[in-house]
Amino acid sequence: MKLIYIYDAICGWCYGFTPVIQQLQTQSGTELEFEILSGGMMLSANRRPASAMYTYIQDAHKRVETTTGITFGTAFLDEYLQTDDIMDSEKPAVALTVFKQYQPEQAINFAHDMQLALNYYGKSLNDDTTYTALLEKYHIPAAEFLKKMQEDENKYATQQEFSVVQQWGITGFPAVILDNGEQLYLIARGFTPLERMLETIKEIKGKA
Repeated sequence: MKLIYIYDAICGWCYGFTPVIQQLQTQSGTELEFEILSGGMMLSANRRPASAMYTYIQDAHKRVETTTGITFGTAFLDEYLQTDDIMDSEKPAVALTVFKQYQPEQAINFAHDMQLALNYYGKSLNDDTTYTALLEKYHIPAAEFLKKMQEDENKYATQQEFSVVQQWGITGFPAVILDNGEQLYLIARGFTPLERMLETIKEIKGKA
C-alpha cells in the first residue's frame, strides 16, 4: 500500500502539513510505502514576485500557524517578502525530482528542508546556493546535483509529475492519496490531523 503526498514547495499550508506526513512516515515503518509529488502551484502565469504576496501572506500565515503549529520566520515575513524574488514552483520541483534519484526514502525530509529554507530562513528557492547548503547533510555532491537540475530529462520528468497531479483532479495543496493497489483514495485535502488520516487508512485497509 502506498501513500502519495502531493505538495508544493511554495505552498504555506504544505509547509505546515509536511511535519504531519513526516510523523506518519515514522510511525508507519515498513507498512506503507511513501511517495511525494510536486503539484506545480505557481507556474508560468501564476508566478508572482514575493513583494506582491506580502499583504496576503502577512494575514494568511497566522491561520497556518494557529492550525498547524508551524512557525514562519521573520527572515521570510519581514525580509524575503519585501524582495522581488519570483515565487516559482518549478525549480524546487526539479530539485525534488533529482533528489529522488539519490535518496528517495529521504525525499519528504528534503522537501521540508526546502520549505524551511523559504518560510523560516527567507532563502530563495531560485538560488543554487540554497540547494548547495541543503544537500550537505545528505552527503550529495552539490555540483553534480545542480548539473542534473539543468538536464532536460529531469525538467521533463517534473512536468510529467505536474501533469499526473492535474489528471487526478488535484488543484489545491496539500493533498494525500492512498493507493491500495486496486484503487486510489483521496484521504486528505488541505491540512488534516494525523489521527484522522490514521483512522482513514485503517478503514481502507479493512476493505482490502
